[in-house]
Amino acid sequence: MRRPLFRDSMTARIAGLFVLFLLIVTVTGVVTIREFVRHDLEHGTRNEVLRAEARMESVLDRIRQEAELFAELGARAEEMEEGSRVRGASAVWITLAERSRGKGIHLETLRSGEVPDRQAAVFQRGLAGMPTADYVLPGDGPARVLIVAVAPAGGADRDRKVVAASVSLGREFLRRESRAIGGEAMFFHEGQVVASSSTCAECVECIREVLSDPARRRDLGKGSTVYFTFDCRPESQAVVAVPLRTFDGKTVVMALSRSMEGQRKALLHTTIGLLVGAVVFTVGIGAAFLLLVFRVIRPLRELTDAASAIAEGKYGETVSVKGGDEVAGLGAAFNRMSVSMEQAMREISDWNRLLETRVAENTRELEEVHLRMVEVERLAAMGQVAAGVAHELNNPLSGIMGYSDLALEQYRDHPPDRFTSRDIGKILGYFENVGGLALRCRDIILDMLKFARQPTEEFSRHDLNALVDETLAFLGQQMTKANVDVIRIFAEGLPPFRGNALQMQQVFTNILVNAQHAMQGGGTVTVRTRRSEENLVAEFSDTGCGIPPEILRRIFEPFFTTKPVGKGTGLGLSVSYGIVKRHGGRIDVESAVGKGTTFTVRIPVSGAAPPAAKGDL
Repeated sequence: MRRPLFRDSMTARIAGLFVLFLLIVTVTGVVTIREFVRHDLEHGTRNEVLRAEARMESVLDRIRQEAELFAELGARAEEMEEGSRVRGASAVWITLAERSRGKGIHLETLRSGEVPDRQAAVFQRGLAGMPTADYVLPGDGPARVLIVAVAPAGGADRDRKVVAASVSLGREFLRRESRAIGGEAMFFHEGQVVASSSTCAECVECIREVLSDPARRRDLGKGSTVYFTFDCRPESQAVVAVPLRTFDGKTVVMALSRSMEGQRKALLHTTIGLLVGAVVFTVGIGAAFLLLVFRVIRPLRELTDAASAIAEGKYGETVSVKGGDEVAGLGAAFNRMSVSMEQAMREISDWNRLLETRVAENTRELEEVHLRMVEVERLAAMGQVAAGVAHELNNPLSGIMGYSDLALEQYRDHPPDRFTSRDIGKILGYFENVGGLALRCRDIILDMLKFARQPTEEFSRHDLNALVDETLAFLGQQMTKANVDVIRIFAEGLPPFRGNALQMQQVFTNILVNAQHAMQGGGTVTVRTRRSEENLVAEFSDTGCGIPPEILRRIFEPFFTTKPVGKGTGLGLSVSYGIVKRHGGRIDVESAVGKGTTFTVRIPVSGAAPPAAKGDL
């Protein structure tokens, strides 16, 4: 069957990497271009808002100039009518009043005692003969912003008059101007809304909260223009805030907002266009690359099929060689390789059969050696124990012989008919001592037989302190002979654990015997038992020579030993490690050269299930 063109091929990986690289470059380009477009749109929105702000300031300046003009004209009309009684002055005043109403300017004449308190500062300057025009925040009634122009109209000292032209910058004014700037306009004073053209209360509240920020309030208080954007339902807004100083030094903030929906839509359309263009570009370049790859790899595919046939064992397969290019040279090399590999595989098959035979033989020999070495380790341990037992048996046997000699000597020196009750008592005492010493010999031999009998895999409940104490008692004579002192620190009230007593005694024996060998010339072994969470712990600390770090890593390896040939098999700790592991526990070791070694055996209180296999080390 024909193999797919790009299945598991290096060419497919190269093509995939190229397409991936092309996608990364395209996506990076799209993101970069989009960022530039977004930046330009944001910059354009900012410029539009700032242009609206400039136009609004121009409108306010024009209104201010008109107010000043009407106040001045009104003052002159008053002077004409009051001073010279010029005919027609009243008509001029009426005409000014009518035209001021058409422009939204309130024109009125006030005398010295008629000045309202809320505008007193502005009017006092007019009454003092100084024309004034400025922003005013009336102190009473609803909060609003006025542009007030005051011009003196002459009169006596106690009957001075001023003509005031005032324009209210209220909701109607802001709505009229908002249509011209294409946005919304509003006034704020001390964090409160004075007037607004916006019908979106949530937008006005958002702008008020932003302008209430202490940092922005400081900037506005210094006379700086503040520009910012914020997200608000239903659409984002761009805002410019301009501080306006009133006549009495207060700051009124004029905020102009403009929707960013147009910017968002423009950015969305640009993004979609870029993505569509990127997809078309990627697909086109990718298709061209794949077409080029297809033309290049066709001869390589034929060589790959031939190589697959050779890999399946068809060493006689050859490929047709056409031309003299590199691909043709590769085909010729394949043909030579097919013939050479057929001969080589026959030789390899012969060597494999021979190797399998030898490996099987060596494996059987290794298993037999392993079993013999395990038995040797056990016999070696029994030999060491037997030496101690023989020495321990020597004392009671010597006592038996001594008391027997005393009894025989007493019997030979005194005929039976001449025994007194005191002699009979002595002889009975000798035999009682002989019996006691014989019982001691029996107990020692029974302990040795108990320790030496073939272990089983049976698990049951045992007392850790009792097992350790029995092991120490069994090795007591051997430790005493080696001048080793044993310190017992047993915790009381330890719960029993589930395990095999003989196997655990073999573990304790191996550790104690190793500790004795590490203390040539004598020393101290400290044995501690305790409970640690859900484990029972037995620690064996000696004052021996310690174990170097390079050896410490290998002490649990089978057949690893530092003892001279004939003194150890290297299986003691390895066997102990396996026993403790089968009990669900572990052995830890800490050692310092020249200070001693501590073996820590941890056995779970609950214990582990006995292994199913028999004879496992």
